[in-house]
Amino acid sequence: MRLRLTLTAGLTVAILASILIYWPGVHGGFLLDDYANIVQNTALKPHSLSLADLMAAAFSSGSGPLDRPISMLSFALNEYFFGPLPYSMKVTNIFIHAVNGLLLYAVAALILTAYRRRFRPDLSQRLILGTALAIAAAWLLLPINLTAVLYIVQRMTSLSGTFVLAGVALYLWGRLRMLDGKAGFWLLWLAMIVCGGLGVLAKEIGALLPVYTVVVEWTLFSFTRASGERDRRLYLYYLIVLALPGILGLLWLWPSIQASAVHSIRPFTLTERLLTEPRVVLLYIAWSLAPNLGTLSLYHDDFPFSTGLFSPPTTFSAILGIIALIALAIWQRRQRPLLSLGILWFLCGQLMTATIFNLELVFEHRNYLPDFGLLLAVFGLALLEPPVERLRFARRILVIGLITLYAGILGLRVHQWANPIRFAIMSATEHPNSPRATYDLGRTYANLVTESDSSLLPDAIKSLEKAAAVPNASILPESALLILNAKIGKPLLAQWWRSIDRKLSSRPATPQDISALNAMVRCDLKECHFNNNKMIGAFRAALNKNPRNANIVTIYSNYTLNVLHNYALTQKTMHVAIDLAPKQPQYRINLIKLQIFLRQFDAARQSIEDMNVLNRFGHLDTVIATLKKRLSEAEKTRPNSPPPSLKVPKNPASKH
Repeated sequence: MRLRLTLTAGLTVAILASILIYWPGVHGGFLLDDYANIVQNTALKPHSLSLADLMAAAFSSGSGPLDRPISMLSFALNEYFFGPLPYSMKVTNIFIHAVNGLLLYAVAALILTAYRRRFRPDLSQRLILGTALAIAAAWLLLPINLTAVLYIVQRMTSLSGTFVLAGVALYLWGRLRMLDGKAGFWLLWLAMIVCGGLGVLAKEIGALLPVYTVVVEWTLFSFTRASGERDRRLYLYYLIVLALPGILGLLWLWPSIQASAVHSIRPFTLTERLLTEPRVVLLYIAWSLAPNLGTLSLYHDDFPFSTGLFSPPTTFSAILGIIALIALAIWQRRQRPLLSLGILWFLCGQLMTATIFNLELVFEHRNYLPDFGLLLAVFGLALLEPPVERLRFARRILVIGLITLYAGILGLRVHQWANPIRFAIMSATEHPNSPRATYDLGRTYANLVTESDSSLLPDAIKSLEKAAAVPNASILPESALLILNAKIGKPLLAQWWRSIDRKLSSRPATPQDISALNAMVRCDLKECHFNNNKMIGAFRAALNKNPRNANIVTIYSNYTLNVLHNYALTQKTMHVAIDLAPKQPQYRINLIKLQIFLRQFDAARQSIEDMNVLNRFGHLDTVIATLKKRLSEAEKTRPNSPPPSLKVPKNPASKH
């Protein structure tokens, strides 16, 4: 009883400490993908809690092959109950992190219990659970985990982590019951079917649940029964939950992987990505265990990628380092299974983000669950390595010192994130070659400029021009310069337009380029009134380089419709967008609205029927009903009557 009270008190202190340290961060703002996925996503502003509205919100992301509906639904509920400001969303993220701390403690305690049972029966229950508490406390306060908490959209990562941790805990509980001769195999299926399914629907990294458990199985349980014999059911189990889904998933995704390798929007090739990631993964280890406030950041888009085995020279040594870690894990499987498990857990946690998928190179939130393996290895060595009595006090001081260090650095990071202006200035200072960090600083200044005589105008222009000149920068800085100066009546410099044309003509358009084009069109419709020839030139450059990009085509159709009023060209471009992305319902919605506006009622009716194919789980029921009502009302008007007003077509282009 005394041990239980002590552990409960310790875990409560750790969770409360993490909440209190994170709390000032709730005053920070939206960042990066928050805008496309949340701020500009009208589906996340439901008018009711009807099934149709909730389904529309759940499938409104466009991120990943499954749309991440559980995460998107959670954002919609945040907006419905607490409004659209970032405060409530960050609060929710902090509490998800706290829950994950509880689950991680349970996973650590179960892993260490299994370790004690098979390898170290000499260890006391107090030491085992105390080590689990230390690991959970360190993980809750680990500075590298901040971006999975205060970067709102990465609730996708932390919420998926909730289900994965619950699944691992169920698996461990089931295996321990099986070793006790009790019924437990059903818990293994429950873990994969329920927790694994929910984890994948929050974010695709939930698919790593069976990978984590097979590593646990291999290092701690060896696929055995209570008698020590092999349990053949487990081999069949992993064939069903890991091998077959893995093969089928790769076959399903392989066309898109090949397409992204051939027509990549990244500045690096697939080969260069594979060469670079070993360097990134080793840096993740350093950033996790020995965090440095000057290197941790939301922005790592300035990370230099490898162009060959020795370019830079650290590429080859990093590859050897990864091989050495794998060899160490295999070698130490019997002697130090916690070290083996920790290394493999961490490396397996990078399988989806550090391999063949055409993602960006570096993001800290990718370590949210993998870094548990690092802590397990380090704290296992520090506290449980025999003889445990030797230097016991020094070991505990080391662990307490690490946790205190993590808490201090986390507090400093939260202080930086708590103020959008401070965050922008510090990020741009620490990463002067980051296109995103430098642009964010310029945009922050620009958002504060409301008059032509504002004292911040020179800072905004200087910062945005500097951001535009950063290597691999998108056209966001130039678009921000044009929008800012158009709003306050200042001249629009020709060099900004030339820079846009040059960038769009020289490389495939990035999601940031597409977002910039979208912003320029939206402003043109309201108050910017850009020169038509300049805008058409920008679109011509973008489309010549990206003829099969449905997002750019849709933005162009918005421009031709609402600025040029060229209905024939608009209809043509809308059909092109649908042909390029037939599974995107918004493109069909745009076309139907135009068809109704042009009184092409038969075509509109057929287009509405075609949308039923995309109506998964009824999430388009409300939209289809609204379009049918709009069509019916238009049919009742006289041919020479003004048609119903045509709203600006929406475009999911900026979601990236």
